[in-house]
Amino acid sequence: MASLRKLPVSSLRRQRCSATLRASSVLQRPLSIHEDRCNNHRQSYHRYQQRNGKTSTRSNRNNKYFSSVASKNSGEDDFDEFDYDFDEDDEESFASSHQPWKTLLETPARASWRASDPQKDPPEYVHNAMYAILDEGARTSKQLKRAHRKVLDFQSSLAEVREKERRILVNGKRHYKQQQLQQQREREQQSDDDQDNNKRRETAYYNDSTQSSSVNPVYYGYDETLATLKHRLEPNFAITRRVLSECQSLLGGKIDEQSGQYVKHWQPTRILDFGIGCGSASAAAVDLFGSSDSAIEWIHGIDPSQTMRECSQKIIEEMTRDTSVPPPRITFSNSLTPSQDESEGSFDLALLVYTASDLPDISSCLAAAAMAFERLKPNGVLVMIEPGTPDGFNSTRAIRNMLLDCCPPHDPEFEWEDRCHIVAPCTHNGSCPMERHKKNFFKKKPIGKLGHDLPQELNESGDSDNEEGEYDNDEELDDDQDHVDLEEFQDALKMSETEAFSSSFCSFVHSMAGDSRRKGEKFSYLVAQKQRFRALDDNDPMTEGDPFREDNLTNLLADALDAGALEADDLANRTFESAQNLSERYANSLDDDLGLELLQGEAKRQSMGRIVRAPIKKKGHVYIDYCGGPGRIIRSRVTKALSNSVAPGIYSAARKARWGGLWPDTMDKLVSSDHSKGTKK
Repeated sequence: MASLRKLPVSSLRRQRCSATLRASSVLQRPLSIHEDRCNNHRQSYHRYQQRNGKTSTRSNRNNKYFSSVASKNSGEDDFDEFDYDFDEDDEESFASSHQPWKTLLETPARASWRASDPQKDPPEYVHNAMYAILDEGARTSKQLKRAHRKVLDFQSSLAEVREKERRILVNGKRHYKQQQLQQQREREQQSDDDQDNNKRRETAYYNDSTQSSSVNPVYYGYDETLATLKHRLEPNFAITRRVLSECQSLLGGKIDEQSGQYVKHWQPTRILDFGIGCGSASAAAVDLFGSSDSAIEWIHGIDPSQTMRECSQKIIEEMTRDTSVPPPRITFSNSLTPSQDESEGSFDLALLVYTASDLPDISSCLAAAAMAFERLKPNGVLVMIEPGTPDGFNSTRAIRNMLLDCCPPHDPEFEWEDRCHIVAPCTHNGSCPMERHKKNFFKKKPIGKLGHDLPQELNESGDSDNEEGEYDNDEELDDDQDHVDLEEFQDALKMSETEAFSSSFCSFVHSMAGDSRRKGEKFSYLVAQKQRFRALDDNDPMTEGDPFREDNLTNLLADALDAGALEADDLANRTFESAQNLSERYANSLDDDLGLELLQGEAKRQSMGRIVRAPIKKKGHVYIDYCGGPGRIIRSRVTKALSNSVAPGIYSAARKARWGGLWPDTMDKLVSSDHSKGTKK
């Protein structure tokens, strides 16, 4: 390795090129002249792109292949005398043909929708409406900050009440009191010897534990409304828009036979916003769906605060003032009651955005979600978003469990026809593996950094500190593995179920625009769809008209990995050709804005896993922790050996994977890899 560092960069490039030639012999495919030419002159092409201002049609989804490779190379050699006339087709052809798995996996794994567009999010008319209301309110920034702090303190106290209620439900009231009283006695004996005071405090504690039902929800007056508008409109808008756009892409679309255009399956026209607040969630829905052919017709907001209802109405009316589509009908009420008949729902979308944090107890959250889900039409969607805290996650998890228990997706003996299917962030309908509240919870150490995790340095957004230079001379320092024997290959495929997150909570990060929120904001969310009952073997209506209906990315990857492990050359050639063909079709398809064409339908969605933490990047390999069906968290190790011998481009895609992205779940699909049957502790 030391001798390699002394070689000039051009020699290293030649060695890497010859290593690629030897690795390609495993798949019995010779390198083309075009590939050899590209390997030797990547930096020249990158400078040519910069000089001529050319961009790729696929660059809206992925970073350009050559620019990412050129950023890893040092600039010791001068290639100015070479100026090959590469165009966009050359770049896309090389990336999709010779590294097909990079093209297929990078877009869903990187999850570019996890960051806001600083130019468009939120739009200018939302800003103008917000500032107009704030100017009319005539409150100073200090007054609004004080009011916002008051709201946060009240929400924090409600979170403690809900947390206390959850622990009592799990561990029992007696167990809870014994643990808390023992801790209280120890503190009081150290600070105060007055036995009378101790008894009074003990009695007060007993009384306090039974008063959770008398706590009122957060009250929003005029000052609190303006404070929420100023401090929460932009982040709530951005996060809601992200979740809605991801949901629309996952639900897919089809090619219209008459017009030949790609049409989304899910275009909501009637919206129920429970806890509408200042109107941030409804404004995001109007911004995303309002400009389509089927514009939003009706928005019904529910909020007990009169000032909040007036504020949200002004925001939505200002957004739709000068648009070509007719403005939606806006109605309000201060409460939501259960339906008295068995008629179908009236809404395509039900929003519960930062609503549970204002409710006093768990039963209120469950009742609100149940009534909102009841109001949905068939194929309607419930979207719930909460802060990325233990309390926020437990609220979303409780509602998820309730909906799946009350409306099981595929139980033929269930009496009701309406069923619940989880769309996001979970890719499955199984139980959540993150069981935070268990028996003897109070004997556990507080949740923090997991001791058995590999060390890593992350900022709050979940990315590495060096976003653009994330390779860190990886090509120069890693050992190029030209051939891998069977034992080493099975170690490269090693995956295991882990309990690393069983006592943690699930949250994701959205990167905001601006310096004040450059590290992003954490949130937990749930997207559940109401569907009519259908058996597991029935055709999914969401896949009708899908041009990729017969393609399953995870199954294809599993075949490629099996072919490499079993040294089956015929199967390896067939899977490589299939991956090439699929990557070319996928690269030429720009139907979906987020690049999720390959994940349409419940079966394909459930074959993927959601990345639940920032991938751990090491020398020559990457650890990816994802949540997959039927409700487990799997740690997958992706090495350079896979890219060099079996799945070209998978290592580069793994290096680009981000917290909140999607990764193929091949845990149960591989027949060659000797996975550990036990659970990794």
